[in-house]
Amino acid sequence: MTRGFSVLGAVTAPGTRINEDAYAIWPGPEARAAWVLDGVTGINDHPLLPGPTDAAWFVAQVQEILPRLLAAGSDVPTETLLGRLIGELRATQERSWRDGMSGDHGETPAASFTLARRIGDEIEIARLGDCPVLLETHDGRVHLLDDAILAEIEADLKRQILAHRARGVHEAATLFQEMRPALRAIRQRRNQAGGYGVLSAEQNSIGLLQRDRFPAKDIRHLLLLSDGYYRLVDVYGHDSNESLLQQTIAQGPAENLARLRRIEAEDPTGVKHPRLKMADDATALLLAVD
Repeated sequence: MTRGFSVLGAVTAPGTRINEDAYAIWPGPEARAAWVLDGVTGINDHPLLPGPTDAAWFVAQVQEILPRLLAAGSDVPTETLLGRLIGELRATQERSWRDGMSGDHGETPAASFTLARRIGDEIEIARLGDCPVLLETHDGRVHLLDDAILAEIEADLKRQILAHRARGVHEAATLFQEMRPALRAIRQRRNQAGGYGVLSAEQNSIGLLQRDRFPAKDIRHLLLLSDGYYRLVDVYGHDSNESLLQQTIAQGPAENLARLRRIEAEDPTGVKHPRLKMADDATALLLAVD
């Protein structure tokens, strides 16, 4: 059996009440596959599906379906694996609508998704959405894998948040309502040509899959993240990519997350660090390559 990853640490925690993030390893401690999910926070007026939120429901379905698909064929091409996953997600979604609801009544759920697999002598990292990956090679260099289009979108959202704050909009709930039209416009670009990819019950998301392969012998560590954990770099500016990885290795993901929460608690209204969510769900999965 091909060995894959050793898990050095992991954490996932909600920003407020409900955690729409998740992580998993498969099939056990010496994992051959590992992934992180960051459910896309809904902007519908009413929930469409059972569960605490539509995003949390969707993430839970992936967590149930994907291990079973990997057990049936762990080395199948990623596009095939995702096609099967999306097919099952769609079937489950279609039989799970709340009374009177359907996909015609609002935005259907989705999640950013990163999947790392050991395939032969290579590590494959497949990504949909804004879950970044920090990869350390044996020469000590740290590489960031992210989505350039989503980085541009985030930069534009920050400019709009600053403009609203300049007009005197400071309360988080009011700011969210002011930003709702911009968020709806962004969501219209999901899984569309020229837009960005996220995992959803839509087969066209496969066309926007980003995939990289690296010789396994070259990689020392992988850090799979949700963007809530990566805020230490791109929102709060307390870390570089290199220091975030090293802090996570040295302190462990849970202690590093506690550091992040302290930074957020010291800026509870986003005056110092303008942001739409004062605290976001955060997930980190730290792996060593065997």
